[in-house]
Amino acid sequence: MEPLTPQVMHKLVFTILVHGLPDAQTGIALDVLTDAQKNPNGQVRELAVVALAELAVSPSKRVAALTTALKDPYARVRRRAARALGDFGTHALAALPALVNCLRDPDPSVRRDAAGTSGRLGPAAQAAAPGLVTMLGEPETRTRVVAAASLRKVGRPALGAVVQGLGHIDPELRGRCATLLGQMAPDDPQVAAALRLVVEDDDAEVRRRAGEALTHTPSPMDTTAPVGAGVMVAMA
Repeated sequence: MEPLTPQVMHKLVFTILVHGLPDAQTGIALDVLTDAQKNPNGQVRELAVVALAELAVSPSKRVAALTTALKDPYARVRRRAARALGDFGTHALAALPALVNCLRDPDPSVRRDAAGTSGRLGPAAQAAAPGLVTMLGEPETRTRVVAAASLRKVGRPALGAVVQGLGHIDPELRGRCATLLGQMAPDDPQVAAALRLVVEDDDAEVRRRAGEALTHTPSPMDTTAPVGAGVMVAMA
């Protein structure tokens, strides 16, 4: 067998993506690609992730291999693995703890792709909500947009983390949380109660955002609206 150089891996990736492999060879390919994750060449490991994501073996085996790749020292490998996991639906829930760790990755592209995949898991990704809220304070607009979109996809299970964000030291993050709450749960009286506290915030922009969000929420006398599960009015 040829040594696993980038050139050899390119051939294998091309074969898997374009032609596919006979059933009898997929098990062997899985072993080769799993072993390639230990290759000293970062490009080889990155190509292994590309091939693993498409290899015709059980989703659980591929998710396990891609979860391992989330800890790779090469950021491009981690990013590709985080993005690929988003295509596995509920099978990717096994990787959620590792994805949550990636929300604190030193590389912004890894954080962003981990956030996007977490959002695709929907309400089951509640554990990712605190990390996604932290990402609302990132300097890059694209990253903040992905984090906010993912929080909306997680939905009501994320409300507690977003409410906690109203007490963050960063006024920009507080303001973004206020806006997001108005979008996520305008019918939730506990969310409305939390926003009313923020209307007295020291920062004018936070006050403005909270006031704007409150225009979508029920009045204090409205007791007919449903209460979001786990929403905490007290701010940390």
